[in-house]
Amino acid sequence: MLRFAGVGGGTGLSVLLRGLKELSNGAHAAAPDGGISMSAIVCVSDNGGSTGYLRQSFRMPAVGDLRNCLVALADGDSTMAELFQYRFSGGNGLDGHSLGNLIVTALFQLSGSLAQAVELAQTVLGSRGCVLPVTETAPSLCAELQSGKVIRGESQITAARGRIKKVWLDPDSPPPAAGVLQAISCADAIVLGPGSLYTSIVPNLLVRDVAEAVRKSQAVKIFVCNLMTQPGETDGMTAAAHLRVLQQYLGFGGVDICILNAQRMEPSTEQAYRELGSEPVTWDEGELTDLGAMPVAADILAESPWKLRHDSCKLARLVVTLTCGIQRARDIFSGEPSLAV
Repeated sequence: MLRFAGVGGGTGLSVLLRGLKELSNGAHAAAPDGGISMSAIVCVSDNGGSTGYLRQSFRMPAVGDLRNCLVALADGDSTMAELFQYRFSGGNGLDGHSLGNLIVTALFQLSGSLAQAVELAQTVLGSRGCVLPVTETAPSLCAELQSGKVIRGESQITAARGRIKKVWLDPDSPPPAAGVLQAISCADAIVLGPGSLYTSIVPNLLVRDVAEAVRKSQAVKIFVCNLMTQPGETDGMTAAAHLRVLQQYLGFGGVDICILNAQRMEPSTEQAYRELGSEPVTWDEGELTDLGAMPVAADILAESPWKLRHDSCKLARLVVTLTCGIQRARDIFSGEPSLAV
């Protein structure tokens, strides 16, 4: 059994989870004989939109990213997954709310625990993996910009469109939810991203003991670099600059592999993103190698004339192949057979 722990938010991490779920069905040659086990460690600091309103109203952690990951791992009635993603348009007090957010909130009210609420939602959806809130507290994400300005709130940070100097949680260093550290310690591969660097990936590493658990883990540590820079968050940042931010929490060599997109983007789509303030993330292989990470560039772009997204199946196959390959190499040097491949 090959065990993966994905760390991030809802939009980017769910792409990887969908691909791993398909591989776990044994439909692809890249699937390991022993199967795949998936755990998603998800940040809960979002304060925008439906999830932000519910967070404020019920004094609970954010549920939107959790919902996206739950749906990505759903392996039952597709209608139920569609219902979880259904977003109300109009209606007194319901406009903009996702039904899945409301369901998880109701389960939280019934159980008194976000972890239990997510576990119940997994049962409803027939999830093929485990979704874990990184903490059961409701911390706020704060940032100091290069200008010295301090901003509180994830959505406010992105909206400020300023270069970020550092981020932290308030209250500081909240405790991890049950199962989070175990999922990290038991993983054969820990995958960071894809997802927003400062508002989806790093918040997980700010939870007590999480970064240390990742550092100490013997798992293959993979960073999936975003395709494009994110306005107000990673403007002008290269892949190496992304990696340096992660090394602030994981230390030098805290990432073994950096996955990059080598596929040509549709010029009109790329231009549309540039007009919104995004540009392709560039990289220098020597610079990444000097930072202790092996750069792996591959064609992992989804086919879409409108959006630039990672292809879930291509990404999952690459992650599995790299993990198996590194494990085999480690086995050769250690002289011990791997149980995972």
